[in-house]
Amino acid sequence: MGKLLKKSAANDFFRSLQKKGSLYAPVSTDMVRFQHIKTPEALRSIDFDGHAFFPPKKYLLPNEEELFTIKQGKLQDTNQSLPPQFVVNVRLCDLNAIAILDKLYLDPDYPDPYYKAKRDATTFIGINCKREIDEYCFCGSMDLQRAYDLLLDDRGEHYYIDVRSDKGMALVKELPDAPEQQDPTLPKTSKVLDQKDLHQFFADKWWEGDNELCVSCQRCTALCPTCFCFDVKDDMDLNLQDGKRLRTIDSCHSADFTTVAGDHTFRSSRLQRYRHRVMHKLQYYKDTFERSMCTGCGRCIRYCHSKIDFVKTINEDFK
Repeated sequence: MGKLLKKSAANDFFRSLQKKGSLYAPVSTDMVRFQHIKTPEALRSIDFDGHAFFPPKKYLLPNEEELFTIKQGKLQDTNQSLPPQFVVNVRLCDLNAIAILDKLYLDPDYPDPYYKAKRDATTFIGINCKREIDEYCFCGSMDLQRAYDLLLDDRGEHYYIDVRSDKGMALVKELPDAPEQQDPTLPKTSKVLDQKDLHQFFADKWWEGDNELCVSCQRCTALCPTCFCFDVKDDMDLNLQDGKRLRTIDSCHSADFTTVAGDHTFRSSRLQRYRHRVMHKLQYYKDTFERSMCTGCGRCIRYCHSKIDFVKTINEDFK
């Protein structure tokens, strides 16, 4: 089902979300980034065209979060009930990334309670790409799905709102119905990733060219919408009776990420770490879940210091 929203009334729609909970949206400053839209006046700064530097996964997986506290040797109850929050103007690649994280963190047998609490409180509202997609995007070859509650699609003077869930419908039920269902066209890109079985290209020789350019800065994992590696540490007071457990975002590009007791590191070389990240995104995850973990947003190429393009490497060199 579809709804219609006049562009001139977009701020009114977002203002209605502000009344229901916290509103976050991409804002263009020195770069496009998601920010808390706290006032009605701030609605005018919302960006409808740019591609956010950081993905919106931070609203589900913050850089650091407290899992629980200990007081006088006793575990304190953790409140998992959170107020509603709305993240708007999210691109389809990032919406698909959220669906991938949901698959991992909301497994029916082993759900992560901290992720689930944030996910239950968060509604992501998408916007379709109408801008000129740059040379780094390759989402058109990544089999993106309509993984959203609502998606705004530019139709001239209106946004056509594609509604895909009851949760989404509850937010737009007062808007007029579209004359007919018109599914938004999924983005197409000139850059295409050839879908190859990468198991046959595991040998070091295939990765040496990109590895020479890599400096292990970890920017690609920090900007990736589906990277979720984390570390857990206990921060105890000197009395050993009080403290807290923290979960912090980590990176598989870190030299000590696979270091274990006895000071053994399973992926000690930069080549091993670089290869593992690409293989995990494009092959290992697919082996288990039958789809790529990469959504083709292009951030890891666009913002790489050395402009390492694994798509180009796979397409042209892996033969």
